[in-house]
Amino acid sequence: MTQPIMQVKNLVKEFTVGGGLGKEDIFRALHGVSFDLYAGKTLALVGESGCGKSTCARLMTKVYPPTEGEILFEGKDIRELNKRKDVLDYRGKVQMVFQDPFGSLNPTHTIEHHLTRPLKIHKQVSGNAQLQDRLLELLTLVELPKETLSKYPHELSGGQRQRVNLARALAVGAKVILADEPTSMLDVSIRLGVLNLMQRMKKDLGIGFLYITHDLATAHYIAEETAVMYKGQIVEWGSTESILTNPQHPYTKLLISAVPDPDLPFGELVKNEPNYSIDADVIREQSGVVQENVHQVNENHFVKQWDNVA
Repeated sequence: MTQPIMQVKNLVKEFTVGGGLGKEDIFRALHGVSFDLYAGKTLALVGESGCGKSTCARLMTKVYPPTEGEILFEGKDIRELNKRKDVLDYRGKVQMVFQDPFGSLNPTHTIEHHLTRPLKIHKQVSGNAQLQDRLLELLTLVELPKETLSKYPHELSGGQRQRVNLARALAVGAKVILADEPTSMLDVSIRLGVLNLMQRMKKDLGIGFLYITHDLATAHYIAEETAVMYKGQIVEWGSTESILTNPQHPYTKLLISAVPDPDLPFGELVKNEPNYSIDADVIREQSGVVQENVHQVNENHFVKQWDNVA
């Protein structure tokens, strides 16, 4: 297998909570998280709200530093990137696309402004002629008409705004895109178009995606590999197909039992399992215990042990 473009190794993140007139406590948001991203591939990081998915992405974009562990980009530890030029270059190559496609666009500026600004800040164009060519190229890549440039964010649909955000990531030469719930605020009817666009971006442009989601149905559609996360630790990871057809961890089975899509055969996988609607709290309590032992299910499928396994 080729070398990963990005590696997260034993990542730990602690936050101080409280203080002031109250007692300070340490909250550990991530417990030894590890995963690899590959060019032209998608890894889905799946779990419910508050499990630490977005915290991983924020550490990967250098919003704040890890407490322990390493994040390597093209083999280099990003903690060594201290000069402004190096950080700017890194943030151009590792871009984030957020859940709310409207909140990440300034409503007072046109789409042309939103795409021109990153091109100039990251010195991607040398003059106005090249700028116009590049703007039209970006719109073509994300399948938007050239008339989009003169429009304001409120004049676009949610799906069109998310395509603009993907174009903005391409504008600065992104090699990795951290997509944090990029379709969850879109109408179901237009989610597929954005997911198909992301598929083409990774296949045609070789971009590596970290697809952060609570939705196993879309992870099943877009990701070659999946990592299931709960309370700051990854409990099961590997081939998406293997995890979804042969889930091992109780929490993975709990997530699968909640998938509402009738076209996906997930319900068959858990029909003989316990009643997850009744046992969910027990499963969460069990899954929240930090575990070190790992069992290899097959060549690319691993699971953390849990309390009721000897």
